[in-house]
Amino acid sequence: MPCAVDGTLANLPPFTYPPEEEWNHSIISASTAASGSPYHMMHDEMVPENTPVTVTGKFDYNSVLHKDLQDEWILVYLWGTGKTGWEFLGRYLTDTDGKIQIQIGGLGAGTYMLRGVVAGDLTEAVGYVTVIGANRQAVVFDIDGTLTTSDAEVMQDWAGFSTAEMYPFADLVVQYYVNHGFHVVMVTGRPYWLAVETRQWLADRAMPFHSVRFTSDNGTTVSGQETQAYKTGYLEGLIATCGLELVRAYGNADTDVWAYDAVGVSKTQTFIIGDNAGMEQTQPIVCEGCGYQSHYQDFLPSDTLTCFEE
Repeated sequence: MPCAVDGTLANLPPFTYPPEEEWNHSIISASTAASGSPYHMMHDEMVPENTPVTVTGKFDYNSVLHKDLQDEWILVYLWGTGKTGWEFLGRYLTDTDGKIQIQIGGLGAGTYMLRGVVAGDLTEAVGYVTVIGANRQAVVFDIDGTLTTSDAEVMQDWAGFSTAEMYPFADLVVQYYVNHGFHVVMVTGRPYWLAVETRQWLADRAMPFHSVRFTSDNGTTVSGQETQAYKTGYLEGLIATCGLELVRAYGNADTDVWAYDAVGVSKTQTFIIGDNAGMEQTQPIVCEGCGYQSHYQDFLPSDTLTCFEE
């Protein structure tokens, strides 16, 4: 049957924050929280139906120092497909790296949102779990240099990432696949602490923001062969664990070409924009100054790729 479009996140229920609590370590933790803006995040996960999953949350402050919030309580809540309100999952104590590990029992196919609220100041991290039905088809997108016009993964410079310029029509291309029932996977070399800004950038342009893979690194980014290995490893994991079928992929870098090839995406279904367009018999996206306009207006209307699920 044709793939159904998941509209779960369009019906987000209101959330009531818990009362603020005293810090476990009043001097150290208060100093950490006062050191700068919070850069909390949770890594998105994707699993098959009825399969337990562990989600990692990371809590730190200050865009430069990234001071970890240690030995403090995080209150975790879950909402998603088939749920009418927020479910309290429990209290989790951060470790010496500012991390928590949230164990969630098997869930039905759909999209689920997690909130991890810091008890001491009510700042929060948000993450998503996507539960995949059998033989789900997906389209993969790189972000920097593919959806945006500059490749920060190459420059290792994240200044201005929150207002990065989008290639014209890139949002409409992504929305095309969402509206046709494909699951959209975003894979980026951006470090974990850019999760909030990256999700907001995607959301502001009506692109899916709930299945984005960031690095676990505290540095600027992964690059070069490290990027290829990181993306290949993540995508291989989705195929092996979830049975996800990667039917098409978009990128801009040679490492994208090689990573997609390594996980079995056909060169006829690999679309590359920018200086490497058409590299190694991939499909070039070339439209000087107009981004994805011709791809969206000329190619996709006659596209024969159709999403089917059991």
